[in-house]
Amino acid sequence: MNLLQCYFHLNGSKYATLAVPGVGYFPAFSGNGNATNRPESASAPDIGPLPPGRYYILLRGLGGWYTQTKDSVNAFFTGSNRSEWFALYRDDGLINDETFVNGVRRGEFRLHPIGPSGLSKGCITLYSQSDFKILASALLQTGGQQLGNYMIAHGVVQVY
Repeated sequence: MNLLQCYFHLNGSKYATLAVPGVGYFPAFSGNGNATNRPESASAPDIGPLPPGRYYILLRGLGGWYTQTKDSVNAFFTGSNRSEWFALYRDDGLINDETFVNGVRRGEFRLHPIGPSGLSKGCITLYSQSDFKILASALLQTGGQQLGNYMIAHGVVQVY
């Protein structure tokens, strides 16, 4: 099955567009404060955007009992259901949940709707919950493509 193709331009503005031809164009952001959508800040942990590159879009794993419990409590108090989020794994030769930018470890990037805090620690964060639901539905309809032994990608996002 084909992977959904997405494009995200780190333009230095408060609003960037996650373009998904055939599905929609969604206002989104990555990073916080003065680092929001600024590619030159990609090596700044927790505030910089995700680094430019190609990322596979996978279902976010549920984790062990601790993570599931923490996510359930978080969803109850904030309304942000992390079990619906997607993981973004950079295609850097390893395809895992971390990458290095100028010697700095970055990782745990996700694709998700904005939560009550309004923060993005390098994730691609959509401003609208309804936009996220449209995108999530389109991603899940791809059926996915096997990556390695245990990962299934539903899309690819090119960040530039």
